Amino acid sequence: MYNTNEKFKFNKIFNFNLVNKSKTTHKYGIYSLKKLTIFLSSFFIMINIFYYNLNCEVNSNPTEKIVYLTFDDGPSKNTELILDILKDNDVHATFFIISPYIEPHIKFVERAYKEGNAIGNHTADHEFQHIYTSEEAFFNNFEKQQKFIKETTGSDCTIFRFPGGSHNTIVANSRGKDFTKNITKKLNEQGINVYDWNVDSGDAKGNNIPAETLIQNVAKNIKDKEGNYKNPAIILMHDCMTKTTTVEALPGIIKLLKNEGYTFRTLK
Repeated sequence: MYNTNEKFKFNKIFNFNLVNKSKTTHKYGIYSLKKLTIFLSSFFIMINIFYYNLNCEVNSNPTEKIVYLTFDDGPSKNTELILDILKDNDVHATFFIISPYIEPHIKFVERAYKEGNAIGNHTADHEFQHIYTSEEAFFNNFEKQQKFIKETTGSDCTIFRFPGGSHNTIVANSRGKDFTKNITKKLNEQGINVYDWNVDSGDAKGNNIPAETLIQNVAKNIKDKEGNYKNPAIILMHDCMTKTTTVEALPGIIKLLKNEGYTFRTLK
């Protein structure tokens, strides 16, 4: 059991900063536990960072432009629609999943895996106030999801993404800057590769963001500050039930990436 004195005091008054790429600081004050959990799940993931492995290579051939489509927070009905689009376009993606809210959604995980997509661990419930209380609490939640993925796909899961990303400011401020780094090291020792992203679709900023806006976000963020195409590119999207416009944007995003000469792969 973890020390209850170490729990996040999410239900008390506090300020925290979220810094975007322009270094603009936003401050938020009082949040109830439930509201803050929703906020963290849908907003904080906007932070734009790259993969955080200590020993993982994602592109051994730099002359080939590689892109990884990644979807967080599923499965849901939108997962099924996304799988249809991927199949129609002959590409694959990586799904960082939580435990399904309803049993029928398990079939979408099974289908994704059978069709050649990668399934990654995103913790069982994505609830910050549980998984980030202590390392013990984190690994209990992580192992629960590992078991679910093994039972569903028949294979051991070797890839993971932190809810909120590994450079999570909320967690760093509460648990210390080395909290996720230390966990990453332990995961790597178990043969688990930890990935973030370096291209943000922006679909975490809210629901019903126009599909064209999401496509434009990818077109913009796929390039670095010098205007060069990122290689490899790991694109962050979401397939939870509220992200219907992500589904609408996906064909356009795939077309954009194909036109730019990217090869689609899944994370390992």
